[in-house]
Amino acid sequence: MLTFIIGLVILIGGAALYGRFCEKVFGPDDRKTPAYTKEDGVDYVPMKGWRNSLINLLNIAGTGPIIGPIQGILFGPIAFLTIPIGNVIGGAMHDYFSGMICLRDGGTQMPEMIRRYSTKGIYKFYNVFVCVMLLLVGAVFIYTPGDIAATQVFNLSGKANDPTTWIIYGVIFLYYLVATVFPIDAIIGKIYP
Repeated sequence: MLTFIIGLVILIGGAALYGRFCEKVFGPDDRKTPAYTKEDGVDYVPMKGWRNSLINLLNIAGTGPIIGPIQGILFGPIAFLTIPIGNVIGGAMHDYFSGMICLRDGGTQMPEMIRRYSTKGIYKFYNVFVCVMLLLVGAVFIYTPGDIAATQVFNLSGKANDPTTWIIYGVIFLYYLVATVFPIDAIIGKIYP
């Protein structure tokens, strides 16, 4: 319980102190955002503040609520302190800075900014780096729920030589393929904030 309280203090203190520092660096103002100046109903869509915050929270969380407690079990209470420290220093700062940079550049996304403001070599390296990272993220997003389903839900060994484990991974991979090809976002968008 003490570790949990310390983690909350880190999050609240980080938001108050480090958040104020990040705000001074960029100096947000009341300019209209690209969601209003370039509104197209697809990429640039104005939203209420609470909805935008909720979508950001859902996108940033990922498998964190699952992996965080598992790290705590495997590595002890120190994991519950590294998570809020990482959230303050890495997650929140990264999201705020990249969002403000994108905002100040007219709503362009990171690959376009790197292409525009750096050399061809750096742009190619960035594209390779992003592809490798996306591959690794995809592997984690298949492995983590697959391993939990195999070992915790179905009480299987979860070993690589078990064909049932591969079937579970295959079903999860198939779901991701279907979600990529079909407009799942449009269907979920009816109920998703």
